[in-house]
Amino acid sequence: MDVEATVEGMRAYLIHSEEYRVVYFSHDDDRDTILNAQLSADAVPTNLRVGDHIVVHYLLNMVVGIRRR
Repeated sequence: MDVEATVEGMRAYLIHSEEYRVVYFSHDDDRDTILNAQLSADAVPTNLRVGDHIVVHYLLNMVVGIRRR
């Protein structure tokens, strides 16, 4: 399932030299609820910034990828 959303914040971190990101976002149909997803850096577009419009891809109610709209 794909859901249109907006980036509200991001945080990068390393685990054993592998880069991961926590992406904070809100669905366009519920801007008051901030959600987050922890993904490997390759599952998140490069140069993603707060305010960017994205599509969040869910599989079994779990975020498995994010792409630009």
